[in-house]
Amino acid sequence: MMTTGIRPYIAALIWALIFAGCSVLAPQPDRTQYFILTPMSEGSPGGASQQPIASSSELVIAVGPIKFPGYLGRSEVVTRSAGNRLEVSDQKRWGERLDKNFENVLCENLSQLLGTQRVITFPWYGKARIDYEVEVRVERFETTSDGQSRLSATWTIRNGQDGTELATNRLTTSTPVGGDDSGGSAALSHCVAELSREIAARIVELKGRSMKRTTTRMVPIPRASKLAV
Repeated sequence: MMTTGIRPYIAALIWALIFAGCSVLAPQPDRTQYFILTPMSEGSPGGASQQPIASSSELVIAVGPIKFPGYLGRSEVVTRSAGNRLEVSDQKRWGERLDKNFENVLCENLSQLLGTQRVITFPWYGKARIDYEVEVRVERFETTSDGQSRLSATWTIRNGQDGTELATNRLTTSTPVGGDDSGGSAALSHCVAELSREIAARIVELKGRSMKRTTTRMVPIPRASKLAV
């Protein structure tokens, strides 16, 4: 009698285990999210309706090499939770290699800011006439657990003809991260925009100095004989 009474409970338990097993083995939805950096022309924060600071359609800019820290050489999104601790996301991914995405956005921003379509990337070949080379070494480029994005990078501008260093600076900038899922990538895009503006402004300054020197050399100097009274 006791055995007969237990059987329904055993059967119910078996069915419960079967259903539980089916739910565990069933395909789970892919919750992976993919992000990319965006250039100014696509309305990244602070870059919407950005007007060129110069119009130099003949200017040739070569960008690269761009050096990234090793900890960012992964597809997962990295967040800095402390000065020496990093968190790697299980679900957030970059849509392409972050250093390559960074390079593409920087090039597009410089093209827009300087009014030229002649922006090439490292390595370049042949005997193309290059006006300025732009090198970037990135030390930090990530969001933080307190809701900020941060970029620390050293940039160098060189003469495109002989490689002479013309200008260099270290930029550290940060932007608050928005509340939506794409807030981190949008804030980091804003940081790249700030870097782009600083580099473009210095190129315009260098170009102006160069043109001024050229104009000065072209001014004719009267001979002494013609100055005699």
